[in-house]
Amino acid sequence: MRKLFWMLLLVVLGGLILFFEPFRGAPPEPEVTVNKTTLETTSGSYCWQSLLRGQCVDYIYTTPLEMTAKQKPTRVEPGAKIHVVYSDGPTPSQIKTEEWQTGGEHRTIKLTNDQLTVPSKKGLYTYHVSSKWKKGDGNVAFSVEVK
Repeated sequence: MRKLFWMLLLVVLGGLILFFEPFRGAPPEPEVTVNKTTLETTSGSYCWQSLLRGQCVDYIYTTPLEMTAKQKPTRVEPGAKIHVVYSDGPTPSQIKTEEWQTGGEHRTIKLTNDQLTVPSKKGLYTYHVSSKWKKGDGNVAFSVEVK
């Protein structure tokens, strides 16, 4: 019985240690919400250096539009505020946000107070969020339909 207790304790503690920040194997991903609804995101290529390993993972996406091609866009009201928050892990030192439209047109937009505002014009919009940390970089994309 005592042996089982120590083995169980070792497994639990080992599992907890692996989830702590120095052992993270990939960059944190943001929680993306609008009106308390979580939006589906697609992760892109990344590089990350942790205590035990460093790795780069490359995906074949060529644009954020391709990243979100299989997503069902979330319907939002014109001018809706989308929250992009990194709550699981370190805060990025740099964040770049882009707004893409179907024809491939895109522009850099500002993320202010962890949020962006969708246009008032109806249409399909894809957002690409690229982030950098001391330990690496990563990116996600998501799409919304302004109705």
